[in-house]
Amino acid sequence: MGATTSCFLRIVREGLPDSIRQIHHFPCRIGRLEGNEVVIADPSISGLHAILSLQPNGVIQLEDQWSTNGIFLNSRRVSQIVVDRLLCLRLGNVRMDLALSESELLSTAKNAVTPAQADSVGMPARSLSRAEALRPGRSGDNFSGDSPAATISRIAGSGKRGIVCPHCWHRFDIDEFLFIARHQSLIGDPVLGADAQQRFLPSRFTLEGNALDAAGTSCPDMACPRCHLRIPQAASEMPPLFLSIVGATSSGKSYFLTSMSWELRNKLSRDFAISFTDTDAVNNQLLNDFEETLFLNSDQDSLAALRKTELQGELYNQVLLDNMMINLPKPFMFTVTPAEHHPKYQEVKDKMSRTLVLYDNAGEHFEPGMDLVDNPTTQHLLHSDTIFFLFDPTKDVRFRRLITGVDDPQLAASSRVQRQEIILTEMINRIKKYSGLRSSGRSGKTLVVVLSKYDAWKQLLECDLPEEAWRWESKFNTCVLDVNLIKNTSFQLRSLLEEICPELVSTAESFAGEVLYLPNSALGHSPELNPETGMIGIRPKQIKPFWVTVPMLYFFYQRGFIPAIPAEKRQLMPEKTLEMQLSGDIYFVKVPGREKPLQVPLSYAGWQLRCPGEDLWFTVPK
Repeated sequence: MGATTSCFLRIVREGLPDSIRQIHHFPCRIGRLEGNEVVIADPSISGLHAILSLQPNGVIQLEDQWSTNGIFLNSRRVSQIVVDRLLCLRLGNVRMDLALSESELLSTAKNAVTPAQADSVGMPARSLSRAEALRPGRSGDNFSGDSPAATISRIAGSGKRGIVCPHCWHRFDIDEFLFIARHQSLIGDPVLGADAQQRFLPSRFTLEGNALDAAGTSCPDMACPRCHLRIPQAASEMPPLFLSIVGATSSGKSYFLTSMSWELRNKLSRDFAISFTDTDAVNNQLLNDFEETLFLNSDQDSLAALRKTELQGELYNQVLLDNMMINLPKPFMFTVTPAEHHPKYQEVKDKMSRTLVLYDNAGEHFEPGMDLVDNPTTQHLLHSDTIFFLFDPTKDVRFRRLITGVDDPQLAASSRVQRQEIILTEMINRIKKYSGLRSSGRSGKTLVVVLSKYDAWKQLLECDLPEEAWRWESKFNTCVLDVNLIKNTSFQLRSLLEEICPELVSTAESFAGEVLYLPNSALGHSPELNPETGMIGIRPKQIKPFWVTVPMLYFFYQRGFIPAIPAEKRQLMPEKTLEMQLSGDIYFVKVPGREKPLQVPLSYAGWQLRCPGEDLWFTVPK
């Protein structure tokens, strides 16, 4: 096939005119959020759903970006496909046609692709590999339209490698899985070292589908073919959701992650009919230890503290790759599945069965100059479709001037202050560098700016927040998320940040298609200074997290895992009709008595907001 430099795309939606575009700039991002090159404003489309890329040999290919509702060709879910002729695809509930010429696109009828057409565009009948035939429980036939699909879907001839290693982010096919030898004599691995069990490609299997090592021992555990690190079975079967936590040194990332995971274990099952469990206790051991320190401590009155996240050590795996010793961050992995009493169990049981992969780095890893070849510890940012950026107001000198009457050692004159937007800028630069995103382009990722330690600065936010951002809905027999409350709180925080540290807002919104600002207190109480050690700690009995799960609940809401309050049951305030003008991705809202209009990003469209500093409510039109 000859090289090409462009393709044509048609969006077909019921009740709307067809939209045809020529794509000649790559990569071309396709998704629901503003900032993508192709925006499809449909709730079934993920924020960043897919990417059209131009390969070195001139071939154009479409690749799913771990979207919730996937890409389907002839009812078969696909992860990556070459655009070498007419393709009639479905993204979520939206029809999308791709072709190399406009004439080929216009010559097609609007009916869905037939099986015969599907065969003509490179979809031969699927044959099971030897490993799949012997291991049906592990591989699964993910081409069925009603199967979970995603991590291991493949297209013959497309070169797609459908599993992403949560350790080194290498893509590979299920047939490339290595198995971990169990016999005591089979020691010594070229990647993991002399003390590690050998990794091997299997040729013999037990009746249960486990591989047999050279000594004939049954081996159920699998590993990545590149880094040789173990991948839990659930992580190989359920599509991953990658999520990164970023922040400056001592901004409270470990406390936030620990408190969030503990609260999610308790609240998701009880309130939202979602199971949230460890995918693998080995990988999550450190996080489980942290949870015990804060929430299951037998000594509730003594000061407790989490140890600082180190640059190296037990949070990292050291492997030999490309003749270099590489430090890879250990991921925390959770299995997310709907309970059978979930209000939409039959509808969401497949797309909700996911492996949530979280990463927590030392703050120093995000500082300029720390992105090294032998220390690629932050490259998980490329795979995360949502990033939590922790901003610590107690580290900002401008916030500290405004916080009064709070006895908190973190506000002492001797405690460190830091320009945190530099960490955010460095994070953005790394993502753009490794993803090929143009310097002026926006990412389709969602960025949640989490303002930590809310208990210390809450007097600066001119609104009272309830303990929980959700409520029970008898219609569903589960809780529903108050998205309007979350959006309005985000808008109030955005206005506060624009007054105190506007560079943080401009940096964040120049990068992400949607930016959400949320308050958070992992502990709900100021820590104390331990006079014996000179370190700060918290008494476990005083811990009362505030809004610590809200960022993750919004993450789940975006993907359709949990419902929002029905529109007819939203508690709206009396509002005024204000003059608004849309310019680019900003609404300019004229407020009586103000010379300068409010600037409201398009991501707040459709939600009722309060004018900061006034008892005046308005709704931005969709």
